[in-house]
Amino acid sequence: MREQQLLDRYTPPAAGPLKKVSLPPYEQTALDNGLPVYLLPYGTAEVVQLQMVYRAGTGYQPRAGLASYTARMMQEGTRRHSSLEIAQKLDEYGAWLGNDTTEQALAMTLTTLSSHLEKVLPLFQEVLESPAFPEREFDLMKARNLQKLQVQEMKTSFQARRYFGHYLFGKNHPYGMHLGREELMTLDLPQIIQYYQQYVHAGNAALLVVGNFEEAPLMQQLNQLFGQQPMPDTPAPVSQVLRAELVSQNGRRYHQLPGMQATLRLGHLGFRREHPDYYPMQVVNTILGGYFGSRLMKNIREEKGYTYGIYSAWVSLKYHGFLVVQTDVGNEYIEATISEVKKEMQALRQQPVPPDELELVKNYLLGKSISQRETPFQMAEILRASVMNGISFEEMDRKFEIFQQISAEDILALSQKYLQPDSLLEVVVGEMK
Repeated sequence: MREQQLLDRYTPPAAGPLKKVSLPPYEQTALDNGLPVYLLPYGTAEVVQLQMVYRAGTGYQPRAGLASYTARMMQEGTRRHSSLEIAQKLDEYGAWLGNDTTEQALAMTLTTLSSHLEKVLPLFQEVLESPAFPEREFDLMKARNLQKLQVQEMKTSFQARRYFGHYLFGKNHPYGMHLGREELMTLDLPQIIQYYQQYVHAGNAALLVVGNFEEAPLMQQLNQLFGQQPMPDTPAPVSQVLRAELVSQNGRRYHQLPGMQATLRLGHLGFRREHPDYYPMQVVNTILGGYFGSRLMKNIREEKGYTYGIYSAWVSLKYHGFLVVQTDVGNEYIEATISEVKKEMQALRQQPVPPDELELVKNYLLGKSISQRETPFQMAEILRASVMNGISFEEMDRKFEIFQQISAEDILALSQKYLQPDSLLEVVVGEMK
């Protein structure tokens, strides 16, 4: 009798190669008044999401807080309905209305069951086109947030983020502005209404529709609701300060704040989102400090024990970009931590990445990219990034080839070209003795 072959229950099966997940095609069209519409059928669930995105994000605001407070006040009632009435009407249909602001976009988002889309769309139009901007709601919102900011401004992490932006870009640059109590105290409702009138209109917008929907009846209703609003003759302004070239800042900046820990923010200028090295530098950054297994985490957290967590990000916005390394450490470890960060940056500039480390990072980035393309809501965010930054889906798909093919020699060359450990802006907020 043959011996039965026992199953090996201790060795896991080898993982297969990660395959590229291409972004699906979308249709670009327009309403009768010229408002751009992007239609992306996606998924089988009976849900649809609409985003009206305006080029009115934080990168366009002349003072801190305007973009986010404009978006929030748009949900505080219309000329016909209070915010409570709007919420109750949406609840009847299981729909959700939200807002958010990014560097490029002020976005109002409606998420609903496909079967209820026709019923809730008129309410969405009402919120977008006829907000009441009630003074009482603004005063309450402002008072609540002044209290929150009073607590936040006692935290080293909050102040380090604020000062890093001030020093890297300039206090009056849209990327360097930061909303604190001082800025919020002088923000008033007429400024918000003016920002809304200047930026939040059909001539400065795009409508994104993602999920499960029938195109013909949807487009007919969209035209009735949004296609009749006249386009303004003049485009919304873009700050010349935003477009201007920046002068790199470096050196140490201390800010005293009592406490057992200090927050460090280290970094320097980078490049814009449209740069061809954007995806390759995401690989470099991941190795440096972009995930839990990064070199900064292994060295400064696991080996040295200076911090619970340290991370880096290579951020590329529409007009400028930057590297930032951030962590909280005991006051006694400030100098040693900064020294180790520079050491890890230099190591990437001097020695090729070992094959096993590079393979691990490649698989991490490929898996992360695939997992970010699963739901209609994730696809809506990808579509918005594409529209707002002028980056095609084909260009976004290019990252799979880059992640798969990038070599240790490429990493070395990129690190030598872009990482600047000897020219870091070093912002330290804590109790220096």
